[in-house]
Amino acid sequence: MIDAARLRNGLCTAATLSLTLLFPAASQANDELIKLQEDPNQWVMWGANYAGTRYSPLDQINAKNAKDLQVAWTFSTGVLRGHEGGPLVLGDTMYVHTPFPNKVFAIDLNTKALKWEYVPKQDSSVIAVMCCDTVNRGLAYADGKIFLQQADTTLVALDQNTGEVVWKTVNGDPKVGATNTNAPLVVKDKILTGISGGEFGVRGYLTATTSKTAAWPGVLTVPALTKRCWSMKTLLLCSNRLAKIPA
Repeated sequence: MIDAARLRNGLCTAATLSLTLLFPAASQANDELIKLQEDPNQWVMWGANYAGTRYSPLDQINAKNAKDLQVAWTFSTGVLRGHEGGPLVLGDTMYVHTPFPNKVFAIDLNTKALKWEYVPKQDSSVIAVMCCDTVNRGLAYADGKIFLQQADTTLVALDQNTGEVVWKTVNGDPKVGATNTNAPLVVKDKILTGISGGEFGVRGYLTATTSKTAAWPGVLTVPALTKRCWSMKTLLLCSNRLAKIPA
């Protein structure tokens, strides 16, 4: 459960997250990801790039030959619930996630072999307080790690090559209705993630976690949005403050 001191450090919330997407330069986007997103053979974040275009310039499959496609290989996650959010592709590895219990698979695209699998242990009671199925909307990558926001609000950093847990931190309390389905977003060296549970009275907030150490440099809360972030000028200031949160 997030304590009051962390909440008092809040600056803005969803508005700041939106500005992070709209103004990546002002938010000091992660340099490694900026470079990787220029390679069309990779898919390094949920929206393909910081612009969130979800567009690939690859043209091997097009309107003329799409009708000729046939199944080359298949992979089953073994989870029979709604799958949302696409996989990440980094080099010759595809990273696939699932709905609850939020498994992660690393697949070698050359051999189609499974490199590693992460299966978190979560209390099944979390399912009862999740809204709109038990989906998960995607993974994030930075600094040699794959980031997963579990349904029970645990943010996990997995080693990109082995799947071993590097660190994990709890973002909320499912016992009061707080859960997570969002895909994390990397800005500079911070992992941004929100919270679900508004239908249970959970106050929304945006958490920034340091990618290397799992430290919490700041939490942005909803009340600050109405008090301080009502104009574009103030919104940009809030966005810059988020980018400058110290490690």
